[in-house]
Amino acid sequence: MVEHEYYREAWMNEDHFYCFQMLCDIMGGGNHLGGMVKQRTRGIELNTRIFRSATFDYDGLTKAVILAHDRYIRFEIEPSGPGMLRLVLHRRQPNGRMYERHPTLEEAIAKHRESSHA
Repeated sequence: MVEHEYYREAWMNEDHFYCFQMLCDIMGGGNHLGGMVKQRTRGIELNTRIFRSATFDYDGLTKAVILAHDRYIRFEIEPSGPGMLRLVLHRRQPNGRMYERHPTLEEAIAKHRESSHA
C-alpha cells in the first residue's frame, strides 16, 4: 500500500495522486493539509492557511522545490483570499514543450547561475 493511500479521493487519477503524495510529503502527511484537496484540469490544488515555508527552519519551501524538481511536478503558490494560500501541483515530464516539461534541480541551478553571471 502506498503511504498516503488512506487519504486518496475517488476522483484522483494516477497523476493527481502522484501530486497528492508530494503535497502530503511537503505538509507532513494527509492529516496536516489544513483544507480540502481539489481537482484542477491537469493537477490538484489546496487552499490553506497553514503552509509554514522558508528556506531553513520550517523549510517547507526548500523541501517543496527539491521534491518538485526530483519528481517533475510544477509547484505553485498563489494568493487565495484573506490569510489563505493556494498550493497548485501539476505533474510534468523531463522533456517536451514548456508547459509539459520540468527541469531537474541541477538544470535549474545551472540556468539561474548562468543568467546571474551574464
